[in-house]
Amino acid sequence: MKTLLGSQDNWDVVENGHEEPVTTEGYTNAQLNALKVVRAKDKATLYLLYRAVDKSGFEKIANAKSSKEAWDILEKAKNGDERVKQVRLQTLRGEL
Repeated sequence: MKTLLGSQDNWDVVENGHEEPVTTEGYTNAQLNALKVVRAKDKATLYLLYRAVDKSGFEKIANAKSSKEAWDILEKAKNGDERVKQVRLQTLRGEL
């Protein structure tokens, strides 16, 4: 996924996150355009994450508001799965 998002020039949005401003009052046109670009990158990245996961993964990230939030959820889920595998492996070794 990192490679795919990097090839789309979207990995920085996942890595750094995107804080949605409360208000854009007082923003210059350049700042508004930059915000628009970041929003588009964040939503495109979130879409790619939605497309890359199976049904159970999608259910975990469906309510994520940003691509960074979705990535963090998936990362925690993967680490949890790895821990379960290690515990099962240790149990099987103990049984042998």
